[in-house]
Amino acid sequence: MRLSLQFSLLLAQSLFALSALAVPNPIPGSDTVQVRDPAIWYNPDSKKYFVFATDDGIKVFQSPSITGPWTRSGSVLSSGDTGKCSVIDHPGRCMNWAPDVTVVNGTYTVYYSVSSLGSSDSAIGVAQSPTMEEGTWNDLGEVIRSTSGGNFNAIDPNLIDADGLKLTFGSYWDGMFQIPMTDFKTPAAGLPGTHLAGSGGRPAEGGFVYKSPDSDFYFMFFSDGITPLGGASSRPDPGKEYKVRVGRSTSPSGPFVDKDNNDLTVNQDPETGYLLLGSHDNIYAPGGQSIFRDPVSNHDMIVYHYVKQDDPVGGPSYLGLNYLDFTSGWPELIDIEPVQPAPEPAPEPTPTPTPEPVPAPTATPEPAPAPEPTATPEPAPPAPTATCAKKMRSRFRRRST
Repeated sequence: MRLSLQFSLLLAQSLFALSALAVPNPIPGSDTVQVRDPAIWYNPDSKKYFVFATDDGIKVFQSPSITGPWTRSGSVLSSGDTGKCSVIDHPGRCMNWAPDVTVVNGTYTVYYSVSSLGSSDSAIGVAQSPTMEEGTWNDLGEVIRSTSGGNFNAIDPNLIDADGLKLTFGSYWDGMFQIPMTDFKTPAAGLPGTHLAGSGGRPAEGGFVYKSPDSDFYFMFFSDGITPLGGASSRPDPGKEYKVRVGRSTSPSGPFVDKDNNDLTVNQDPETGYLLLGSHDNIYAPGGQSIFRDPVSNHDMIVYHYVKQDDPVGGPSYLGLNYLDFTSGWPELIDIEPVQPAPEPAPEPTPTPTPEPVPAPTATPEPAPAPEPTATPEPAPPAPTATCAKKMRSRFRRRST
């Protein structure tokens, strides 16, 4: 009995430990949205989420909720003479990759890359919109550029406003770098700038510098490993596929170190960087990440793409979203119920004015008929007086004599 009890306790502890180590699956509602390198933002005026993704002039999806439904909403680079291409004069201007979205001086701002696979002949451009809605984007063209034969690659942009605007970028080659900006389009220093992570051709890219309101540290998120592209005929060796790693610093410009205090610029085996998100369950090769403070839930979120383990090799990648928690000192994926925007309050009914009571009409009395005038009697002739009678008799006597 005692052994059985001890075994039960040990099993319970083991199950608890395993559950604590379990990585939450993406929140529901996005596993049919095909994207690469997604970035996300929320418009509080329209109460809609917008996701931006690689290709087709920077694809845009929108949704009234973090759990969908997500609908295609055009492209950032979708108007004007260039069609779904950048205005940048570059041979790769119609290959638009790895967007980053933020707000600069109250205006929605998307950075994007133009390049071609395996080349460091690349450029980063920028577009702006007042609403993020289709047809409202203005492509403002080139911000920085790299050339073949250099030691850096100007793709995978990320802007942070921390002690001034700073643009992080880079992929493979000598790693990821950061430069200060005079404004959202003008570099304030020469390229490539401060070295943040990666070196020696390490397959690391997609640097994203972020500070949560819940943490005192700045965190450098990046994708490490080989990403399986759509149409590929094989997958990387186990453990070599895409994954999300993190370092942290007290400064937005580094140096960034992992949990073992290894500098992210060091190229070693095992790789530097705290492993935040790798393949698990049906999620394979997650990466191409962005971090976002969701104003609806008041939680930090990570958005990324992944391939489904059970899909055929060479299949598409899908949109993944998870909540993050920074209270341990490092970011951790957490499993919480998705928070939905508050419904719009029903409009207040317009009060109907109460009519003033109309007084009942008072009957106007018929005027009383005027009384018939009483005829004034004619006065009777006066009776003859005695003197008059005497005179008459006297006249009579004289006439008769």
